[in-house]
This record gives sequence, C-alpha cells and structure tokens, in this order.
Amino acid sequence: MTGEIREKIAEAQMVLVGIGKEMEEKFHDMPQDAEYAGLLKQAREMGQKEAIEQYVRLAWLRTHPDGRKKAAYGALAGFLAGKNYFIVTLCADDAIFGSGLEESRIVAPCGGFRALQCPSCQEENPADGLYTDPGLWEEPVSRICSGTPLSGIPFPRCPKCGKLLSFNQIGTDGYLEEGYLPQWEKYRKWLQGTLNRRLCILELGAGMEYPSVIRFPFERVAFFNRKAELVRVHSRLYQMTAELSGRGLSVPADPADFLLEEQ
Repeated sequence: MTGEIREKIAEAQMVLVGIGKEMEEKFHDMPQDAEYAGLLKQAREMGQKEAIEQYVRLAWLRTHPDGRKKAAYGALAGFLAGKNYFIVTLCADDAIFGSGLEESRIVAPCGGFRALQCPSCQEENPADGLYTDPGLWEEPVSRICSGTPLSGIPFPRCPKCGKLLSFNQIGTDGYLEEGYLPQWEKYRKWLQGTLNRRLCILELGAGMEYPSVIRFPFERVAFFNRKAELVRVHSRLYQMTAELSGRGLSVPADPADFLLEEQ
C-alpha cells in the first residue's frame, strides 16, 4: 500500500472497505491433494454430496491455512486500527474473521462457515432454519482432519426433519439470507452516517461478481458524497468510472499483494 493511500485512510473520518472474490479461497489445489481427492470421491458416493463437500472444504481450510491471506488481513487490521470503518466482504471462506478486524464491523452477504441451515424448516420464520452453535460442525470437521472416513462421521441433521444440515452460504440450495441480514441492517445505518463526512472507500479485489453488493453501490456512494475518495484495487478490473475523475484511484494489483507491499 502506497504512502498516498495510507494518508487517505489516515485523514478520513470514516472508511468503507469492500472485499471481493479475488481474496477468496478457490480450493483449486484440493482435488490434486491425494488425501482430499479421496475425500471428495467419498462425498460423491454419499447422499447430499453438495452438503458433505462443504464440510470437506472447511477441513481443507483448517489443514491448509493460507498464511499470505492471513497476513494480508492482519495488515488491513493495522491500517484500520482506531478508525470508524465497516467492511462488506463477498468471501465465504471466513478468512477475515479472527484476523484482528472487529467482527461487529463486518458483514458477509454470501455467508460462510459460521452457521448451518435447513431451508426445509423455515416455515413462517426463516431464522428458525438457522443453527449457529459451532459444536454442531466442529466435531465432524475435526474427524475429517484426523482422517476418519466420511461414512463413519455423524454429520449434524435438522432436529425437525432429519435432513443433513448445510452451511449457510450462497452456494447452498435455498440459501437463507437471514443469516447476514441483521448485520446488513447495521451496515446500512452506518452508511447513512457517511454523508458529508471525509470518506475513504477501499475496494479490494471486487470485480463483477455480485456488482450490486460492492462495485456499483460504492461508486454511487463516492459520486454523491463530494468528500469521498474511491481506491479500487483489482488485478484486472481496476478501471475507474469517468464520473469519479479526480476522486478515484485505480490500482492494478492483486489485493493481498497490495496490502502486504511495504512502501
């Protein structure tokens, strides 16, 4: 991160951060790993393959932590220390949590591995289909990490209908948005307070995946708040809209490299 951008953050009264899919774990190496290739094969042979594979992916994140990404989030936490900030992340790998950033200032509209869901049991109150007790998934994930065959693991099931519980993330069939909506409401109220404030908007790897969540809304916020500046960091889609000429900065870079760069 350049000294110029550090200065923009330091001088801002409020900082809005958007984290896009370029910061997300892609699991590309998992099928090439002999152990996990075997686990994926086991998952394909079981019922509700998609749900079982989610538990395998969480085990992969536990056994193959990305030190570079962890360091990048730690650097971001350092830049934002003492600032009034809010973060919108499209990443569903939960790498941002436990990084030193305040969880109360983060909203993850794509979900992640912090809740399970049973869309079949929403009925009148969708929140009834959500389960947030980590004890439900920690034991099966721990068994996967220790090498237990998937067929010998008691995966959590809905206490109402008996179906296997899936993780509350956007790739899950019947994704329950109620998992993130309370935090989204908090974000909306925070955003209302940015009007006429010196606002630094930092986009990190937010391309055209779900542009209505980060890219387009952030441009609108920067356009209507004449005291706002937008810094857009992306390896390919770093271009800035003409309407923000003079108040926007394009950075063609990988977002993790950008956060870890010492200048």
